[in-house]
Amino acid sequence: MKIACYASGSVGTNCYIVSDEAGVCALIDCDGNPEPLFSYIEQNGLKPTHILLTHGHFDHIGAVAAVKEKYGCTVVGGAKETRVLMDASVNYSLHWGGSPITVHPEILVNEGDEVQVGSLTFRVMLTPGHTEGSICFFCGDALFSGDTLFQGSCGRTDLQTGDWGQMMESLKRLRDLPGEYNVFPGHGPATTLAEERRSNPYM
Repeated sequence: MKIACYASGSVGTNCYIVSDEAGVCALIDCDGNPEPLFSYIEQNGLKPTHILLTHGHFDHIGAVAAVKEKYGCTVVGGAKETRVLMDASVNYSLHWGGSPITVHPEILVNEGDEVQVGSLTFRVMLTPGHTEGSICFFCGDALFSGDTLFQGSCGRTDLQTGDWGQMMESLKRLRDLPGEYNVFPGHGPATTLAEERRSNPYM
């Protein structure tokens, strides 16, 4: 498994390109100008098949339409996140993003579901708090945490559908997972679950 990251869009959202040995890949969240993604994909001969969305805020879905149009990717989102994904006032694209954005995933996933991308298997964990249907994706020893867990911090809960109590429960679930994971958050640098267990005050 190879993981590349591009920070893009108005608030520096991390877009991940996760590929297997054959070059089949998934994009995890995407915003802003997609041209750097296109260049990386083409330069490395990759074959994008899926866009996996950790949640529906405008800064995580802004480039979905362009990427889907170019590659015909299947969009995967949380089953409990449809209100955020599909309502431009709830995902804040209407207010902060400059133009309304809605996403209608072809696949809606729940806790424990798996998405197969080439030889890679992405397992879904429901982690509400930042939004009502936020999810994390696990693949091997990688945890793609969206805006649930950051290095030394966690996502805000003061926006629509956010809930501080749910965030604390979700972080507790992540903290108590068996094993170790490399954590790839929606914003900021990568970290490890061991480091966050040790030093993150919210865990």
